Order: sequence, then structure tokens, then C-alpha cells
Amino acid sequence: MSILLPLLRRLGPPLRLPARHLRRDISYVERVRFLQHLKEQDSLCSSFLPDGHFLLYYRSKPLLRVDKANTEEAIVWLTYPELLKYYPEVLRSSVLLDVSEEGKPRYSVQVGELPSHTKEKLEDDTGGLFTDLRLGLFMVSWQDAHTLSRANCVLMWNKNNAFCGKCVTANNRSASGYSRRCTSCSQTHYPSSAPVGIVLVTDPEHQHIVLVRQPRHPQGMYSCIAGFSDVGENLEETVRREVAEEVGIEVAVVRYIASQHWPFPGSLMTGCFAEVEKQPLDIDTNELQDAKWFTREEVGTALDRINSNPHMRLRGNPSGELFVPPPGAIAFHLISHWFKGTPIQEIYQHIY
Repeated sequence: MSILLPLLRRLGPPLRLPARHLRRDISYVERVRFLQHLKEQDSLCSSFLPDGHFLLYYRSKPLLRVDKANTEEAIVWLTYPELLKYYPEVLRSSVLLDVSEEGKPRYSVQVGELPSHTKEKLEDDTGGLFTDLRLGLFMVSWQDAHTLSRANCVLMWNKNNAFCGKCVTANNRSASGYSRRCTSCSQTHYPSSAPVGIVLVTDPEHQHIVLVRQPRHPQGMYSCIAGFSDVGENLEETVRREVAEEVGIEVAVVRYIASQHWPFPGSLMTGCFAEVEKQPLDIDTNELQDAKWFTREEVGTALDRINSNPHMRLRGNPSGELFVPPPGAIAFHLISHWFKGTPIQEIYQHIY
């Protein structure tokens, strides 16, 4: 049933709705507008908690079913009554996530204060496991990875912004967790994402690409060039500057492909392609451990390695042989669609 019915019951006198609202899931526009109401109206957001579904985090580790990895059942969603059995402090530590296609508000809750025996019982009862977020992002679908990322970022933003950044007075959070208002100067603060440009540099013939290795990467992994936008930069300027800084070449053509939210630390990763004639690289060793031009054959082999063993992202490749980030990362999609030769205008629809 459309969420418009319970929403209207809370917002005003009962109205007769068209029959179409009783027979189908609500539309994207209806979901977005309902979500905005929930963000803006504390009493409304709180009143829908008993109708909601909840994604649980324990010290930034989401509750996931490891044996259901890469299926729709990977994320453990609890109803309000189910959650109360383990954690009664829902109102104090939950944040709003989104509205599902069925019209159900979805929330996330941090349960880091659970006693160890309650945590273990919760895991046993649900068949879930509180899983390292870096691993969890590669255990779920592309869309569910965005959900995990958003949930952790909003929870952590509230934890790290208990005091006003303007006058350093304690502030109060909204019921949704999407804003905090200072109790002294009345300044309102909102969570935000840091823009990052991530780019796959290729030669004009599309036979070679530049991949780079940072010191923190696991053994054998190379990825795309990436960096935070400076104040006042547009996306194209960010990409051109990062390529120039890290590998000492100047790219001319920059094309946007797709974006991804990433929770470390809370970034909007904007994926691009860029072209430049194949030439020697001048590596910034303060930023990178290595950077190389790789052939199409080498990239194909690297993709095969990560597809056959996604956990290599966390553990590395003991042999030191090349692999690339797994499917949960936008870098994988840039690299794999370049390798497949997917037309640029079609890549977005293949990712989403």
C-alpha cells in the first residue's frame, strides 16, 4: 500500500486517494518527497520509526549475512519490534536512510554499546555478522554498497559533530540525523561529501592505460589516479591537476562516466576517462609507490584475478602479480568497461 495513506493520516484529515495508490509501489518522486518530509519534520520522522526497517552498525561494522554475499539478502534488515529486543535505545542513536520502493522508511542505528553476549545473540538469531565495512562494500550489490556507505557516513557525522563548528557549543540533532542546530548561536549544520575526481587515463588508441600504486595498497594492487577537489575547481580541473601532479603528464580530453559515494572518509567519487598520447611518466614519489602504462592483455589478466578472488583487495596477492580493485569500487567499472570497449555513453546504464 502506498505510504501516502499513513503519511496523510499524520499530516491532516483523511482523504480519498486514487485507486492507483492502493495497488502499486510508490514512485521515485513520491519517495523523494516523502523522504524530504521526514528530514524536515522531527515528529513525523519519529512517528514512523515503528513502521521502519533498520540497518545495524556495531562500531562502523554493518550487520551482514556473509553466506548470502552478493544477493539481495546480504544486508540484515530488522523491524522495529525485532530491534527493540536487543537494543531499546533506538530513538537516541538511529538516523534516517531512505524510503524503500515499497514505501517503508529505512533507518540505520549504531549499536556499539551492546554487551558482547547480546551482540553474539543478535548475530546468531539473524544469521548475520558485524563485518568490516571495507569488506562489506564488496559483498553487496552496487546500490546496496551506496546504502552501507550513506548509513555509516551519517552515523559518523553525528558522532563527530556534537559541538558547533562556529561557537563550539553543544548542538542538538534532528530526528532524522541530517542536521544539527546549535543551542547557542542557532547555526544549523548539515552532513556533506568531499568531491573526488577519479580518472582512467588511456592512450587515444585505447590500447594502454595508466594505473598507479599507493603505499597503502595491498601487494599487487594498482588503481586509477584519484584526488580531492581543491576549493574553486571544477571536475575537469581536478582531474587534469591530479594527473599532472601524480604522473607528470597533461591530459586534454576529460569525459564524465559515473559517480559513487565512498565512506572513507565520506567522498563523492566522480569517475572519468581522459586521453593523452602514450609517453614516459614522471612519478611523484611522495604520493605514489609506482605508476605504469599497462597493456590491454595485462589489464585483462588483472581483471580475471580480482573476479576470481575479490578478497584479494584486503589480503593482497602474495605473488605480487597485478590485480585491480573489485566490482564494489568505481575504479573497477572504469577499468573493466574500458577493457570491454563499452561505448562511453552506455557505461552508466551498465553500472546502474
